[in-house]
Amino acid sequence: MAVFSSGIPRWLALTLALVAFATVPPEALKLGPDICLWKHLLGLNACPACGSTRALVAFFHGHLSQALAYNRNVMVTAPVLVGLLAQDAAMGVRRAWNRLSVQRTQPRLLAR
Repeated sequence: MAVFSSGIPRWLALTLALVAFATVPPEALKLGPDICLWKHLLGLNACPACGSTRALVAFFHGHLSQALAYNRNVMVTAPVLVGLLAQDAAMGVRRAWNRLSVQRTQPRLLAR
């Protein structure tokens, strides 16, 4: 399972991100500040990632046309995020299954 540099498992970060995307109303992000680093640090009017957060929130709320209006990259990023989480979940289930099967096949010592 992938682990970030600070030791946080990727599945945990992805789960928290997807829960946030699914629970924060898209209208709430319109009220917040503009946090685009490209815009503020480099003075660019727009970057390829501008609107990604709003697009992901709209996508996970089922507002596909609104998500596409914010950023068309959402059609790639949203499925990739879900796919990575599914991959981590499958790997966790596989590891748990392997641990269970190893425990079942090991001979047990009788206590005297």
